[in-house]
Amino acid sequence: MSQWLKSLFHINASNAPRVTPSKYDKLSRAQLIAKIKALERQLSSNKLSINHGKHRPFDMAQYSQQRIALKVAYIGWNYSGFASQGDEINTPTVEGQIFKALEACRLIAHSSQCQFTRCGRTDKGVSGLGQVIALNVRNSHSKKQDESSAVSSLPYIEILNRLLPDDIRILAWAPVNPSFSARFDCKSRTYRYFFQKGTLDLELMRKAGSFMLGSHDFRNFCRLDPSKNITTYERTVVSLGIHSITDDFYYVELKGTAFLWHQVRCIMSILFLVGQKLEKPDIVRDLLDINIFPARPDYPMASDLPLLFYDCEFEGVQWRYAQKNESNVIKVPTPVKTWRHFHQFWSAHVIKSLLYKACIDQVETFPMFKAHPKDEESTVLLGAGKSIRTSRYRPLKERPQADTDQVKKEKYRIKRLKKQQ
Repeated sequence: MSQWLKSLFHINASNAPRVTPSKYDKLSRAQLIAKIKALERQLSSNKLSINHGKHRPFDMAQYSQQRIALKVAYIGWNYSGFASQGDEINTPTVEGQIFKALEACRLIAHSSQCQFTRCGRTDKGVSGLGQVIALNVRNSHSKKQDESSAVSSLPYIEILNRLLPDDIRILAWAPVNPSFSARFDCKSRTYRYFFQKGTLDLELMRKAGSFMLGSHDFRNFCRLDPSKNITTYERTVVSLGIHSITDDFYYVELKGTAFLWHQVRCIMSILFLVGQKLEKPDIVRDLLDINIFPARPDYPMASDLPLLFYDCEFEGVQWRYAQKNESNVIKVPTPVKTWRHFHQFWSAHVIKSLLYKACIDQVETFPMFKAHPKDEESTVLLGAGKSIRTSRYRPLKERPQADTDQVKKEKYRIKRLKKQQ
């Protein structure tokens, strides 16, 4: 018995206040205790019912569903890649933020129950403009309604963009068939890599890039992962072009059916070496020949910051960029809102770049800067202003090579066996 209940039956009669007789006066001590306990249980049950009502789980089974594709734009600098890794606190991902928004607005019950597929797995720091995902979501049609009534889709773009972080936006959505896969139904993928021309020889880079066109074994232009057990490293490059943005800024546009892990960044690293005239364009043909290079030579990858997953191609997908008849409901169409959203951040970054440029211009006026002799070290460009300095450049053919694919897989197999013992 609790202390407060004991004190209830040990009140000093002389100090006890006079009370009006009630039905409880005729109850025995045991009956009164039983009554109090019953009331406590009832009160506890009522509290649980109230709390349960506030946090009642959403029953997706009560709603009809449809499969849709979403086109996603994101600035990937603050994320550990696109694909969710199960720990959004320590390794935040773009996909994790999308799942969070989808569950918050109850378009899905859980990420594991929506038949989710993605077009590609961009790495840490890489951005996307044409990333596509597909999943099953609820619509506005309840199963309690007449099945013959028209099913209306929800304003998916508008709902999600209100919940997503500023650096992630849904650009479009499309109804797709139940078997649609964002990964396997994709016909091609296009990447863009932005860079500053400086002293790079663009014609040599274009010549080197031409050797990559067609189907080749790109194992020396990627990072090998024995855990994935890839059986072939042959990939097809449909096009590779170098295009100007301003007099000093360009981008490489690379289109292919599919890409290996870090393939684009490795390609850019080699193109930079050729553009600096540290390697000849023919080095690309040599790296594509596994008889000459059975394994990848030791060279660093280009920076992740300038890489953009620009577009992916599907057949028969009809994209919708706003809710149907949206202009009759609101004053500003969704695409205009999205444009204003990104334009605001673009303007802020332009101003920041001008401030950095003012600092550079000022430092260049200092006497010690002008008197400094030309750097005698070799500079290996990595993109985004990053570089490696070395006293002497070592050609790729003279560098040590990593383990071959077969050796990596065998080491991985042995490592797994040791863990199982």
